[in-house]
Amino acid sequence: MIRHADVTVIMPNYNHAHFLNESLGAIFCQSSIPKEVIVIDDASSDNSLEVIQEYQKQYPEIILIKNSKNQGPVVSLNLALRMAKGKYLGFCAADDQVLPGFFEEGAKQLDLHPKAGICCSDPSFFKNQKPYRFFRMKISKQKQPLEIKPDELEKLFLFTPLWIPSHASLFRKEFVVLSGGFPEELRHISDWYLNLKIAISHGIVHVPMSFGAFRLSTQSYGAKLGRSIRKKWKIYTELFRILSLESDRFRTVFRRAGVLGHVSSDVLIYLFMHFSLWNFIPFALFRKVCNFYRKIKRKIVFD
Repeated sequence: MIRHADVTVIMPNYNHAHFLNESLGAIFCQSSIPKEVIVIDDASSDNSLEVIQEYQKQYPEIILIKNSKNQGPVVSLNLALRMAKGKYLGFCAADDQVLPGFFEEGAKQLDLHPKAGICCSDPSFFKNQKPYRFFRMKISKQKQPLEIKPDELEKLFLFTPLWIPSHASLFRKEFVVLSGGFPEELRHISDWYLNLKIAISHGIVHVPMSFGAFRLSTQSYGAKLGRSIRKKWKIYTELFRILSLESDRFRTVFRRAGVLGHVSSDVLIYLFMHFSLWNFIPFALFRKVCNFYRKIKRKIVFD
């Protein structure tokens, strides 16, 4: 008997037909599968629609949205968000893979902790070459699921490896909507900002397992944007504009938690170039240095 979790998976797709068998297949191999999987095809020019429609024949949980023109993944995510009926949300890229237990364990923990906005796990990564070898990055020393309340997050973000990987987290839909969804101006860091907004307002639950694996590729949406300083400068300008509209508490925690240390290093140059933002530098720099030290200590190597 098929067991359904009260989860909506949202998956934007653009020309990833060659990955869809892996990404969709991993979703429907779970112990509990989502009640609906909304796939937004962003005007692909490959055979993505054919692949998705073949999966629809076997899995009626799949809902296909066809964009008439390419709008980018963030716009597609917000479009599907308005349609989602699940209590919880999983945001799955078409080139990534979910791992066993994602929906069952994530929904269970959010049921057990009704005030938490996100159930996050340790992220996993893999190179875009077969045979795939997954590397799991531990972001907590906890051995059991742990609820982290909003007033505890500031120090944990600053002094520990804690961060919220979108590809390995389950979200409470109510709080995603309340937070306004994905800020489209922030493009490839829109999910990072939304995650922080939910976490700082409502707290999270961390589970010491891995819910999902991120494909490392120079052709990913984030990697392409990351190669353009001009585009990133524009995104950073929008980031601080949006941040200026938030509550005093959110801005204070955002600054003191050093979460800008999660962003690529050139954000520090941007901060140095804008005198009004210099109070962000000490915390962001501290977190960035800690991240570098941890990376060297772990000796992360992908064979």
